[in-house]
Amino acid sequence: MKHLIFTLLCAAAFGLFAHTIRRYVRVMLMGSKDPRPRWDEIPKRVARVIIYFLGQKKVAERQLGQVPSSRHHLWIFWGFLMITVGTTELLFVGMIPGFSFRLFLGEALHGLLWGVIDVFNFIVLAMMGFAFFRRLVLKPRLIPMSVDAGLILGAISGLMISHFFFHGFHAVAQGHASVRFAPFSSVLAGAFQSVEPGTAGLVSEVAFWIHMIIVLCFMNYLPFSKHIHLLGALPNIATMNLSERKMDLPKVNLEDETQWGVGTFEQFSWKSLLDTYACTECARCSNYCPAFATDKPLSPMDLIHDIRYEMLERGSLKLTIQDLEKSLANHAPSVEGNDNSNLVKLPEIEALEKKLVALRAKLDEMPPMVGGRIKEETLWSCTTCGACQEACPVFIEHPLKIIQMRQNLVLAQEKVPADLARAFRNIERNSNPWGIGADRRMEWAEGLDVPTIEDKPNPEYLLWVGCAGAFDQRIRKQTQAMVKILNAAGVDYAVLGPEEQCTGDPARRGGNEMLFQMQAEANVETLNSKGIRKIITSCPHCLQTLRHDYPQFGGHYQVVHHTQLISHLVETGKLKPEQGGTSQKVVFHDSCYLGRWNGEYEAPRKVLKSLPIVQSLVEPERTRAKGFCCGAGGGRMFMEEHGPRVNRNRTEELVKTGADTIAVACPFCNVMMSDGVKDMNKEDDVKILDVAELVARSIPEAPARADESSGSGAAG
Repeated sequence: MKHLIFTLLCAAAFGLFAHTIRRYVRVMLMGSKDPRPRWDEIPKRVARVIIYFLGQKKVAERQLGQVPSSRHHLWIFWGFLMITVGTTELLFVGMIPGFSFRLFLGEALHGLLWGVIDVFNFIVLAMMGFAFFRRLVLKPRLIPMSVDAGLILGAISGLMISHFFFHGFHAVAQGHASVRFAPFSSVLAGAFQSVEPGTAGLVSEVAFWIHMIIVLCFMNYLPFSKHIHLLGALPNIATMNLSERKMDLPKVNLEDETQWGVGTFEQFSWKSLLDTYACTECARCSNYCPAFATDKPLSPMDLIHDIRYEMLERGSLKLTIQDLEKSLANHAPSVEGNDNSNLVKLPEIEALEKKLVALRAKLDEMPPMVGGRIKEETLWSCTTCGACQEACPVFIEHPLKIIQMRQNLVLAQEKVPADLARAFRNIERNSNPWGIGADRRMEWAEGLDVPTIEDKPNPEYLLWVGCAGAFDQRIRKQTQAMVKILNAAGVDYAVLGPEEQCTGDPARRGGNEMLFQMQAEANVETLNSKGIRKIITSCPHCLQTLRHDYPQFGGHYQVVHHTQLISHLVETGKLKPEQGGTSQKVVFHDSCYLGRWNGEYEAPRKVLKSLPIVQSLVEPERTRAKGFCCGAGGGRMFMEEHGPRVNRNRTEELVKTGADTIAVACPFCNVMMSDGVKDMNKEDDVKILDVAELVARSIPEAPARADESSGSGAAG
């Protein structure tokens, strides 16, 4: 009878769990088709699962400012995997009398298995104690002791304790003072060896039932708790984006208004919705977010949760409506042409119809996702720096979702912050965010020997100057420095001159896909007509757009950042830096778009280390992949910032290193860091210089122009 009751209980629990998971999957599949391949390169995907799910590689990474470390999750995860093996055996034991893995493994291996499980059981219990201490005493930011967390931690602790009681007292009931290979269960058995065998057997049986009831209840509570990531993490890692386009924005079909960004959860791809199930609520994304760090109304973790809540609430309601509509459709044949059937079915049909009307009304009354549950100011706070995506242990793509929701605000709802709208108008009218006429694009080159594409139709490289490089008085200096470097190294290059237009980066990251596509199509047409294949740019935002976005419009180019080219020129001896001034202590500020989005951290550092004028190169605490944004990305360069400023936060950190010079490799970073030191009244003490400017100070004047040389032969 015991085994029958247990079997029925398991059947009910697993049936309920399967029903919940099926419903969750149905809601997720309401999302749109994902345009990116998710089932290709199977060996690589399997390897990612092994490394990042089973190996927990990103979970183990040291987190800046995290005290204490979260590495205790590694032991909890691995311990839980081992304990699941033991729990599986107990499930079969409860249903099949006399069952044991001993039948397959043999006595020795079975004992060894349970010994390992016993050790991991103790480790997990110890980690549960630490988890309680961490939440109740240390209280890390964004990781509170909630009711949900308390239930989960309590349930897991209960599993561990019931494990020891089951095995320990089972040994006592069998007349043993210890459990073979199980040191911690043996301690319990030894402590209670004087208990009567019958009583010990009863305690062991109660512990078994407590253990299994916790397992079955925990399994069904899981989808409704923060630990839903135990179900979502593995498939999310398995289907992660494997392309080099980390900010993999799909091309919007502007002729289809239903594709104008994401305003409802169904407009997200199914993979974006799967992301929400995978969230571990570790808060790393928010802790690294520059907007959140400066008190802006954006927490990437909460944003992902809001999308999940929206999906489950609205999606579940829609599923219920669909099921009711099917029920009504099934009743329809019995209503037609049969009076007796009408009399029997009519009350039931009326009840279904009333319920359907009520549910539809409830659905209509729900606030919109974008502009409702997810506030506009939340979306506009993002700098698209990618810190959230970089820190996420399960590879959630936060910036993609934010930009897609911005597209809905801009294209469908026509809601744009006034200062960003001004930049959009300037791009539309004058092809640059500053609104300066194209006839002034070459003013930066006055007095310099700079060849245009008209002068030199087939250069090896096109130097993409960029809007900031052409129009911003401060950034013009770094463009001029780059020209000096190219001339000194004999690089075969030319510029577009007045034909160059804004790449459209501020428009695309700001959600104005229509304006971006206009810019992209115009630039691609120009570049292709000139036969351009290799491009140098000093702007990581232009680099990102030219390299990763323009292929969607037929623009396939070999695009390199100026620090990459300079590094190559130095390594090959085509550029020989010499002492050009007082030695300086330099700190390098990583550009988010050069580093996180394009994976380049070494080239600028190699260049700086090669310069005689750089006495020492120091690193700030937040550096490389864990670097902190300047605050200008995602169109924020052209938007007013309220509250604590992101650039001030970053500048203070860089100044604290004691460096004389803050080296940058991005015009936006240059502007923001310059504003930061001015805000700190440190402009006389700390200089902001692009890497190219430091290089230019270390080399003699270029003796000849590129067209007088036989070609650079530089690698792209």
